[in-house]
Amino acid sequence: MNEEEFGVFLEDANRELHEKQEALKTTYGFGTYSRWWFEQENERLQFFDKEDKLCMEADIVDIGSFSPKSNTWLWAWANVSVLPTLRAKAEKLKDLEEITSYELFGNANTFEVDEPMAWEFTALAVKHFQAKGCYRAPSSDGNHHSFLAIMELRRVQ
Repeated sequence: MNEEEFGVFLEDANRELHEKQEALKTTYGFGTYSRWWFEQENERLQFFDKEDKLCMEADIVDIGSFSPKSNTWLWAWANVSVLPTLRAKAEKLKDLEEITSYELFGNANTFEVDEPMAWEFTALAVKHFQAKGCYRAPSSDGNHHSFLAIMELRRVQ
């Protein structure tokens, strides 16, 4: 893929992600829940209402994490703090190196990016996984944001 083709691919992925995120807001009320919880062991993202009632669950694939303090990115498949089953699912993202001819998709080390670029990686990952959208999960200490691809989503009654 040359630069021009990559530009079109990225533009398409960004447009798709925007549309998917809008659909998640409209259909599932994303952005209205009081709190969320991520269970790595179950590969599940949960959303709770004001009464702390579980309302929504999402099956996810971890994409990667962005640190706003150091402006760095680390792919989930290379992150030892991500459980092995989630790392294995994230390995599919390495395919983007071959598809795009950009080595950064196979880079196992942290590397410098800004937040808009982290969102671009996320858009490309959501497109590649054919996910329904994504969730940016901030850490409790504010040191990083995990980007999660939402594969399936269901209401909990």
